[in-house]
Amino acid sequence: MNEILAVSNDEQLLKLLHEQLTDLRFSLETMSGNGDMLAQIKHKKPDVLVIDFILGDENAAAVCHQVTADTNMKSIPVIILSDMPGMEQLGAKLGSFSVIKKPMTTAELAEQIVVALKNK
Repeated sequence: MNEILAVSNDEQLLKLLHEQLTDLRFSLETMSGNGDMLAQIKHKKPDVLVIDFILGDENAAAVCHQVTADTNMKSIPVIILSDMPGMEQLGAKLGSFSVIKKPMTTAELAEQIVVALKNK
């Protein structure tokens, strides 16, 4: 089964994603956006990384850039969740697979995960 890793400091968002995506038969693990995220992502090696753009001390831009630049992780599609305007262009520059505007529906996210897994 494909492993999805969702990273956010928003515990409500992580809980909602876990409930809804596991109901759709995705294997989802959640992680708060603190500590050494890059090391944790390397260790977990998810098939898709879903990351909230705002993570407190770090942001998804730095993490996405590090993931897509690392030879051991660059094959992991990164989906950025954000309510900020202009994120599609920034996401493309960072090498993200896609940017989903918040608030999003579970169907939108599930669709992007399926497409990312097919393109992997």
